[in-house]
Amino acid sequence: MRNGKIFQWCPILLVIFLSAISAQGRAESLESIFEEANNAFWNGEYEKAAQRYERLESLGVREVELSYNLGTAYARLGKLGMAVRHYERALSIEPDHPDALHNLAVLREFLARRASEQGRDADLAPGVTPWRAVLDRFSPASASIGFLVFHIALFLVLILRRFVRREMARLSLGVSVGILAILAVTTLTVTIGKWHHARYANEAVVIAEGALDVMEGPASDVKRFAVEEGSRVIVLEQRGEYARLRDASGRDGWVDIQSLGSI
Repeated sequence: MRNGKIFQWCPILLVIFLSAISAQGRAESLESIFEEANNAFWNGEYEKAAQRYERLESLGVREVELSYNLGTAYARLGKLGMAVRHYERALSIEPDHPDALHNLAVLREFLARRASEQGRDADLAPGVTPWRAVLDRFSPASASIGFLVFHIALFLVLILRRFVRREMARLSLGVSVGILAILAVTTLTVTIGKWHHARYANEAVVIAEGALDVMEGPASDVKRFAVEEGSRVIVLEQRGEYARLRDASGRDGWVDIQSLGSI
């Protein structure tokens, strides 16, 4: 009977063992791809580096350094819209990444100046509302951690206050409760805001070179306006190979979905 139970567990243990080996092999494979991409970048093979970095993204890797490196590889290739896209991705993970912030500002300034020299107006650094500015200061991870820390601290202080008898200590704990309650509500609001923004904002960057014509409707020949390469837009809907976008000025129209890259 005991031998029968052992044989029943053998397939399960084998699956666990093979899964562990597979996970280890996948991790080693991802690391080798990243190392290969880095080596190609430092050797000046930017096209190969970009392809290998893109391979990692297609495998579900979402890391700030990967997005930053990919943005830099595209910048070296002259694909500035793609570079902006991936710098934006890096900042969505780590809002204070100094190199991504600097490079993004330089690229947008260059693209705006290029458009101006060609007789087009371009505002590639989109204005943001105060609420959006607050959200952009936090990554999803930092917002969630702040929410957990302040709520746990509030819970612990409330419990501690029940057992304290000295009036001054209770008064100090009461003030702490008020401060922690404000911080807890604030971090909860930011966390919900980040979740809502990630789920519904559907932001993208114009990756088509030069100026992208925005049309009246899908497959329409009637031009409404143009948006510059590197502009950040919101995708409102998609119909087949076409997408309806809204730019920083609130204008909307239709473009080929391939001319946009999601953030």
